[in-house]
Amino acid sequence: MKNIFSTTLVCAIAFSLFFSSCRKDILDKGPMNTLDEAKIWGNATAATAFLDTIYYNLMPGMAYGTGNPGGCSKGMNNWFWGGWNTNTQLVQYGNFTGTDEAAPTDMETSRYLLGTATYDWLENYDRADVSEGWAVKTYGSIRSINQILSKIDNATFDEGNKNWIKGQALFFRAWAYHSLVKDVGGMPLILEPQPVGDLSAIQKPRNKTSECVTQILKDLDDAIALLPDSWGGKDAGRIDKGAAMAFKGRVLLFYASPLFNGLNGLATWQKAYDANLAAKNFLDAKGKGLYPVFGKIWDDEMNKEVIMVRRFNYPDSYYPAPGFVPLFASADDWESDCPSWELLKAFPMKDGSAFNPVTAADYEKYFLNRDDRFYATVLYNGAPVMWSTKWQKQNVYNWSFLQFGQIDASQNCHDLSSWKYKNDLNQSWSGLTDLSPNCTYRAKGVDKTAPDANHSATDWPEIRYAEVLLNLAEAAFESGRGAGEVLGYLTPIRQRAGISSGTGNYGLNTADLRQAIHDERFVELAFENKRWDDLRRWKAFNYLRSLGKRHGFAVILKPGAALPGKFDDIKQPAVYTKFACSVVNGDKAPINIQDKQYLFGLPYSILQRNPKLQQNNTWGGSFDPFQ
Repeated sequence: MKNIFSTTLVCAIAFSLFFSSCRKDILDKGPMNTLDEAKIWGNATAATAFLDTIYYNLMPGMAYGTGNPGGCSKGMNNWFWGGWNTNTQLVQYGNFTGTDEAAPTDMETSRYLLGTATYDWLENYDRADVSEGWAVKTYGSIRSINQILSKIDNATFDEGNKNWIKGQALFFRAWAYHSLVKDVGGMPLILEPQPVGDLSAIQKPRNKTSECVTQILKDLDDAIALLPDSWGGKDAGRIDKGAAMAFKGRVLLFYASPLFNGLNGLATWQKAYDANLAAKNFLDAKGKGLYPVFGKIWDDEMNKEVIMVRRFNYPDSYYPAPGFVPLFASADDWESDCPSWELLKAFPMKDGSAFNPVTAADYEKYFLNRDDRFYATVLYNGAPVMWSTKWQKQNVYNWSFLQFGQIDASQNCHDLSSWKYKNDLNQSWSGLTDLSPNCTYRAKGVDKTAPDANHSATDWPEIRYAEVLLNLAEAAFESGRGAGEVLGYLTPIRQRAGISSGTGNYGLNTADLRQAIHDERFVELAFENKRWDDLRRWKAFNYLRSLGKRHGFAVILKPGAALPGKFDDIKQPAVYTKFACSVVNGDKAPINIQDKQYLFGLPYSILQRNPKLQQNNTWGGSFDPFQ
């Protein structure tokens, strides 16, 4: 059984005082366990337990389940139904917009994508708890980190443990500030514990974005100098030197990109290149690299590709994940994270060429001869899998198709009253009036050994070695390196995906390497909560608008065709020709996200808490987030 860091000793509910208002119910709520400071800083085990509350609150991959104590990290990315893409995806303070990775299954489109959101749209959406959590809970963790950093040098235990605890705390302060700054620009830099007292004295104005990024990079450099090369045993999965170096590369890549345009030389493409190359070289020396089988990355725990990871296990720490398997095995949920047509067609063919359907017959063969990542990411109609004990007892492959009726791709498919939907051979429904007929599901990251969909425990690899290569390829290209070096970082990823070499470039578009890099990130990192930040930092909302609407993919049993057998081979013409396929509209209205929305506005409740905060000038305020 994997070790999950001790989180039961301390689960402090701390909120940053500079955001405080007169809400006595929050301010008066103390930690769940009272700990004597002398005991904490006189014992490495106790101090580490205090540090573990930071992991608990800030490590991505938080999900909710009865086996997962607490739940004080709303808004983080999840191995969890709908948490990525359907109507949702994203941000530390929302999970409420969406990307092009998946199509909505309920004909809902967020106000953010429609371009009608105001800066307090989340609160109007009855999710004030989420918008407040984005900042207040993050600053609560920053306050705990600052407590550690203010005490650790004078702790009475050994220097090795002091350095390691300090290094992890510095990493997470950088992590916390980046999670804020990348979404809204500069925020108040609080670098020491704020005492209880006069609120007006501890409320702070926003720092410049460049000042915050300078501090983030300093904290990471200091952390890298202190962290061990690796952890073992019960500590496997803690932040080590390689994770901090890889994250520094990600941070510099983000601020070097067009959205922040390098912050006047603070985060140039050259600096991003240097940081990512240093991370790669260090990780290589420590035996890290691409795991040979793409689909096994999420099955084989702590493999060599995993750089930073949130660990789960059953029965101690698990989460619900219904909706990715047939309804009879999914805990009463279905159609979650259905890959969009945009994503389905982005996966290359086995020979590296683009999937380019022309006729209806081509659509029927969408699942044939694709690269290995397609089959590890997409659960398609007829896929020969039976995940979970509950599914295996049904003794049937995955069949997810529509029966009766015709698809008109020009309509929004909102009224499906004449349809029957079958997501397995044993059950069907009629009168589905609120759903877009998507017939593919997310396969990536699904726990194939879970006893049922409510008790999943797949680890969340937040940083993979493949991302380091992709970051390095992009920084190399943008800093003027030659195509040979850039391709040297991309081709191993395609080779691992089972793509044939072709002319030697594995089908990569050498005429437009920038687009090739962007396309490779889309398929390699699909459903890993990276797409939204990529689209933002590239300033690619024009691409989202060009889609009109995101599109789902419907698979229809042809009129008069017999049902497939439970174990029919979908790759045989006699089986797949039973079905017709069609691209359908997923959104209720065209995407009209505005360029001002690359950064979020501060929620109204946050502005009320601290009158010294200024709203972003893109949302009607006076703060320039690009300085």
